[in-house]
Amino acid sequence: MTDQPEHWSAGTAEDLVDDARSLGVAFRTRTVTDYVEMGLLAPPLYRKTTQRGSDRRIYPPEQRRLFYELTATKIRSPLARVPHRSLIPVVLYVWCMDDSVVPDIQARRALRTWAQSAGIASGARRRSTAKKVVAQFAHPTATHGQRRTAEQWIRDGEESRKPDFDNIADALSTVASPWRARGLPEIVRGFGPAAAPITTDQAVALWELQSQVNEILTFEGVSEGLLHRAREEHRENWQGYQSVRAAWASQAGTMADIFELPADQEQAARQQVNGFITVLGNTLGLARPSFARAQARARARLR
Repeated sequence: MTDQPEHWSAGTAEDLVDDARSLGVAFRTRTVTDYVEMGLLAPPLYRKTTQRGSDRRIYPPEQRRLFYELTATKIRSPLARVPHRSLIPVVLYVWCMDDSVVPDIQARRALRTWAQSAGIASGARRRSTAKKVVAQFAHPTATHGQRRTAEQWIRDGEESRKPDFDNIADALSTVASPWRARGLPEIVRGFGPAAAPITTDQAVALWELQSQVNEILTFEGVSEGLLHRAREEHRENWQGYQSVRAAWASQAGTMADIFELPADQEQAARQQVNGFITVLGNTLGLARPSFARAQARARARLR
């Protein structure tokens, strides 16, 4: 693996292919085009220096370096074959943090790819996620059957990509207050840090909100201007969150890992994007209805 150049110049698709080869990665110019379509790269710039025709389009220095960094990320991955979509969080992380590398048109395409791939996971990964979520909310006296039911609703929702949020919320509230099965009234419990407790219904509302946002992003239904505005709000929120997350992690109990600092660049990127998606949902006016439905579900169970 060669050292990264100190200074980057603009380059054609062929130059990017050569950059990948310098890292020991075989690449084709067609794959560079695929990167543009997915949002991993911005569209190359048109240039005309001859009287007839035009020169090959070029990628600015910032995009050429981004391509190099994405290739290096693939090399670091433990996977034998790294899907292109798995690199999307890195691009969106850069867009969230820096105005000078990823333009909004590229971010919009990248968010479309992110939304299209949301929920894609192996059966083993879905089972692991479901068990982890249920363990975070389950009361020690929750039965194996109650836990298994909640896990099944979560797995089915992930697999179908059409979660039944009402049944998921009901199943999670049952493991959180297992005495409901004996006809006793539910005790609505808050989980996580004392400064920001979350109920099972609120957790489901957050999942519902993210699903709604991803559905819109799948069809590039958010303008670049609105994405830009949401990013500014996200940056402000993210800065405030960083100042309290260590304290929240120490108070969060079974949810401590949610607030822990990322272990690597890829995990940091995923956290950043998930945070932005939630803020975008609020910017789109979807958050209030989602949480209002959560409150209605909770009231209905308490009657």
